[in-house]
Amino acid sequence: MLKAIELYRGERANVYPEGIPGYEEVGNTAYITFDEFIYPKPADEYYEAKDSVEFSDKDTVGLIMKAHDQITRENSPIENVVIDLSTNIGGSADAAEFVIAWFLQEGSIGMRDTMTGAMCNSTYRADVNRDRKFDDNDTLGDRKLFCLISPISFSCGNLVPCMFKESGFVTLLGRNSGGGACVTQPISSAWGTSFRISSPRQLSFMKNGSFYDIDRGTEPDFVLTGPKSYYDREALTEYINSLP
Repeated sequence: MLKAIELYRGERANVYPEGIPGYEEVGNTAYITFDEFIYPKPADEYYEAKDSVEFSDKDTVGLIMKAHDQITRENSPIENVVIDLSTNIGGSADAAEFVIAWFLQEGSIGMRDTMTGAMCNSTYRADVNRDRKFDDNDTLGDRKLFCLISPISFSCGNLVPCMFKESGFVTLLGRNSGGGACVTQPISSAWGTSFRISSPRQLSFMKNGSFYDIDRGTEPDFVLTGPKSYYDREALTEYINSLP
């Protein structure tokens, strides 16, 4: 995976030498890009901000709120929305759930304990526009939805496209995602050394009453030939507009 990260991020740096923006518009298409799922502050603090432009691109929840306001603004030209998880290595499950709920209006995530066999399913909605209501204004309406994935898309970076794939409402572009299903668990030794290990809590999705783990990743609906095709946004936008 390290070689793949170096390859993809290196190609991205060639196109964006000063760093890729978290939110970018290319013609009628909006791109949202982040390499980790980060939820850095209490929920109440998002309501205290006067304008979503105050939120950092490194804050996944804040970035989504900011992107939503831009995409849904009056006379917005945006018809396609793309979440770029091509170099996303995971992170906060809460932030991942927020992203899923934004695209799908309602996101359901399953969890299975591999030691006991216990299973549960949780459903989430997100107040993306910060009006303290859960309604259609928190969604993207009839815009076309896409997600970029690669073998680097791991853990929550794999969970999100797996949920998108299962929904049937989001088109996946790129290469097979990298898999990863078990939530990490912090632990420490008797000497105080702290580290993380894979826990027995396995992420999954539920279909027809059965749980299916996401460890093997998911396949794209349309394959991109190589890393360069992910980051040439003009060409990618043209390709997206050509899709059925």
